[in-house]
Amino acid sequence: MKLQWKILTTPVLCLSLGLASQAYAAPSDVVATVNGSAIQQKDVDGYIRDFKLTPEQAQRHDLIINELVSRELVYQDAMKKKLDKRADVVAELEQVRIKILLNAAVREAVQANPVTDDEMQKEYQAQLPKMQQQEYRARHILVKTEDEAKSLITALDRGTDFSTLANEKSLDSSAQNGGDLGWFPATQMVEPFAKAVASMQKGSYSKTPVETQFGWHIIALDDTREGQAPDFESLKPQLQNFLQQRHIAAYLEKLRSGAKVDIKAK
Repeated sequence: MKLQWKILTTPVLCLSLGLASQAYAAPSDVVATVNGSAIQQKDVDGYIRDFKLTPEQAQRHDLIINELVSRELVYQDAMKKKLDKRADVVAELEQVRIKILLNAAVREAVQANPVTDDEMQKEYQAQLPKMQQQEYRARHILVKTEDEAKSLITALDRGTDFSTLANEKSLDSSAQNGGDLGWFPATQMVEPFAKAVASMQKGSYSKTPVETQFGWHIIALDDTREGQAPDFESLKPQLQNFLQQRHIAAYLEKLRSGAKVDIKAK
């Protein structure tokens, strides 16, 4: 497998933070020096972690160290040219500093108020009714025009078999299965189709054609059932993320409520 290296693909100064001031690292931790500045094993480990290298890539310490040496050389050149004093660079560095502090503050707020299992359970129970959607087993016939759909409804009224008509006339891929769509929640379908299905009685077919962006439908509702919601354990990651975002919103609201904010009108 060819190893891909990200040499200088992101701002060098950000990638090199912490490398220039390590001249006094313990000798056992030093993997290279560049003009007296030490590159340590922790820098190698950080590189592997930050760029999510595969185990195979992580074994190539020689390539990683050469990459770190290249970045340290560029960093030293930038400092020699006093680029850290240039106005545009100073502004960029300030934005990086602000971003790091913002992230640190949010992390601290999240750690101080972690999402608990009890909180996730309560949210799961609150969302459960929405997840237990009614499901429908239906067939349909899709045609191009309203007149064609009406003529098929007339044929159904005279006793023609729905599945036979679907197989012969439907433009949908379900035609080969007699128009069978299997089980689905109404929300899985486009709105006009979903509304029509939800209003039908089990065992009936639509007496008027249903128009969607795909054409004109005749729908037969075969059965209904209560949908099965995903179990709590499978939803825990989503619940945790959702509630964590809620905690962050509460943290921001608390800051705002205790601050004097004056937004100037344009």
